[in-house]
Amino acid sequence: MTLFVFIPAGYVVFLSLLRWNLIDVNAQFVGLGNYVHLFASQSFQQALSNTLILGVGLIVILLPLGLFLAVLLDMGLHGTRIYRTVMFGPYVLPLVASGLVWTLLYNQNFGLINQVLAWAHINGPDWLGTNGFALLAVLIMTVWQYLGYYMLIFLGGLQNVSAALKEAAAIDGANDRQTFWHITLPALSPSLFFALIICTIQAFQTFDQVYVMTGGGPDGSTTTLVYYIFNEGFQMYNIGTAAAASMVLLILLVILTLLQVRLGRRWVVEE
Repeated sequence: MTLFVFIPAGYVVFLSLLRWNLIDVNAQFVGLGNYVHLFASQSFQQALSNTLILGVGLIVILLPLGLFLAVLLDMGLHGTRIYRTVMFGPYVLPLVASGLVWTLLYNQNFGLINQVLAWAHINGPDWLGTNGFALLAVLIMTVWQYLGYYMLIFLGGLQNVSAALKEAAAIDGANDRQTFWHITLPALSPSLFFALIICTIQAFQTFDQVYVMTGGGPDGSTTTLVYYIFNEGFQMYNIGTAAAASMVLLILLVILTLLQVRLGRRWVVEE
């Protein structure tokens, strides 16, 4: 932990106080100047806004959809193992490979998505080249990639719900809907809490799919915080700015996680 976490993290804090291009021997100490420049930068503000939009979109779509699929699989449908394997398959694929495939699917001229829309007499947009659609395209691809993972989290939680509680609810006259809302969902709250935290962290760490599919464009409409850090540090060689953005990202994740933990105490039901 000291060698691979604490020392590198401390070094990033030190770099965030410097103006350095990774090449010059002498670095200029600027104190909090990089942080001031960061929050005055429109490109950083856009990257932060894009990341927040992506995070909210993933939470709103991934968690309910993953729970819905988990409930279906928990009903013991025929072929459940096959469905579970198919749904989880995309998660084990490298994000770069998935991004390349989806880039072809989104192609304006010969992509499968626009061809399907053409069959319905709909003129498909330039998904990755239009401001209004590029971030949506990244969101859809990310949902497809992670959906199976959250489905398995919820499926594991559902299989641990006490059968005795369900039987007691049935004896008391509760129907399936009432049993789900008052028995199953509260018992599933620890899994929901875990999924919420992991989904938030994954959203703020979005990079691979943006790097492969859009390169942060068009006009920065898909630039996320991690891609902004990469671009500033290893494309523009503004190491101090990249380090400061890394610290901002870390602080945001710590604040969000602590907030989720505190709020989670109000609705997470411990066994």
